[in-house]
Amino acid sequence: MEEHHGLLKVNPVGSLGPGDRLLVLLHGFGADENDLAPLVQHIDPDGRFTSVCFRAPIDLVPFGAAWYERDDAGVVDPETFRSSITAIDGTIDAVCEVGSFDRSETVLIGFSQGCAMTLAVSLWKELDIRPAAMACLSGMLQEIPDFEYDLTLVPNTLIQHGTLDPMVDVERGRRIRDVLIEAGHQPEYAEYPMGHEISNASLSDLRDWLATT
Repeated sequence: MEEHHGLLKVNPVGSLGPGDRLLVLLHGFGADENDLAPLVQHIDPDGRFTSVCFRAPIDLVPFGAAWYERDDAGVVDPETFRSSITAIDGTIDAVCEVGSFDRSETVLIGFSQGCAMTLAVSLWKELDIRPAAMACLSGMLQEIPDFEYDLTLVPNTLIQHGTLDPMVDVERGRRIRDVLIEAGHQPEYAEYPMGHEISNASLSDLRDWLATT
């Protein structure tokens, strides 16, 4: 098993304005650091954030990348999962240092596998500083051996999922919602008649949510 250490490749999307806060976007399986970049102009039209997209460390053939490996039964490899969380954590720190951003003001948005990463890096028991908010798009909460979530302090959370999603069943989005509610939190949750995608309606709601963070 190849291990991935160090910092991730960063696509510095930038900002349409002063961008004094950091927005981190984490792509899904098979995509790359360019995939979510076009969202930024739609969800942050006022340029409140400086946006960056990270590339997952596991290169796929013929193209794209993944955050963790899993077998045919869907069982996640704990080693690659934890390695990616460590890399995301370190890369956020590095970007905050270079840009003089307050990590506690950071917002994370993750799609599909990137959603699993967003939840893990935001709720990891060993994390010192939590982000201000996180958006979980068409994704899942992965339960990994020897990886502990701390649900006592949860950032402002938006969960979106398509009822027609053929890749990640809507029940997995509902489970994120239910786990957070059972822990005493009030995530914002919405379903859309869409597949494994970001629709115009979900994009509009994401923009409205981000404007309130």
